[in-house]
Order: sequence, then structure tokens, then C-alpha cells
Amino acid sequence: PLAKGNIGDAFVQLNQTEDALGYYEEAAQMRDNEYTTPMYLFKAGSIALDLGQADKALSYFKRIKDDYANSTEASKVEVFIGKAQVLANK
Repeated sequence: PLAKGNIGDAFVQLNQTEDALGYYEEAAQMRDNEYTTPMYLFKAGSIALDLGQADKALSYFKRIKDDYANSTEASKVEVFIGKAQVLANK
């Protein structure tokens, strides 16, 4: 997951966010653990918001809240859930 995620980070640096999103999604799905999964779900959600894919972002943020409540990302995910809900008109 770290290698896929690092490739996603490189694409972000190159302003190729659609490519980055794909790598973050892959990284989040590779292994289910409390460290890499919420980290890459959060990055995927943030990029999805930037790309105007609020529904997708919302699903990633809610998964962090529901499945990884003890993760670092969970402590700040409520704000992003609210933003995604507003952008998705939900």
C-alpha cells in the first residue's frame, strides 16, 4: 500500500489528480489495517472532493468514521463529511 500511495503522492505533485485518485484507491484496498487504509481513504476522499466527486468522497470519509474510528484521520473526518455532504447536496 505504501508504494501505491507514494505513486499517488507523486501524481499529486505533478497536478495529475485523477491518476493520483486511482492509486490512492488501490492503496486503500490492498490491505485492511488501521494505518494505511484510513490514510489512503482520506487522501482519496480529499482528491475526490477536488475533482468534484463529492459522493465518492463522502463514501470514503464515512468509511473512515465507521470502520477506523481510532485512526488519526477519524479525528478530523467529521469536517470533511460535512463538506462532502454540502457539495453532494445531501
